[in-house]
Amino acid sequence: MKKLVILITLFVSVSAFSAFNCEVNVDRVLVYRDGSINILHNGRNDYTYICNLNDTWKGVDVITCAMWTSMLQSTQNNDKRAIFYYDGTGSCAALPIYGSSPAPVYIGSID
Repeated sequence: MKKLVILITLFVSVSAFSAFNCEVNVDRVLVYRDGSINILHNGRNDYTYICNLNDTWKGVDVITCAMWTSMLQSTQNNDKRAIFYYDGTGSCAALPIYGSSPAPVYIGSID
């Protein structure tokens, strides 16, 4: 019985910390006049909202947003790939779009 409880606890704790990432080519970085940042990448083929340059959004502050935006523009301009890491379950292809997007945990440049 004790082993069963440990096994169930382990399963639940692993499921609670599920995450996924997207390794993608960045096709567009849109900066809107209200500070919103939308990214079009080949992992979703639709716009994914990542942050706002004027206000903290889903825990992403404006300084982080500015750094991410700059990095993604550089990634796009230099034909590099980007990685987006998200908490929870999901996939790049199934990311909610525009304002429904989850906030990334981190974004990086790869290659």
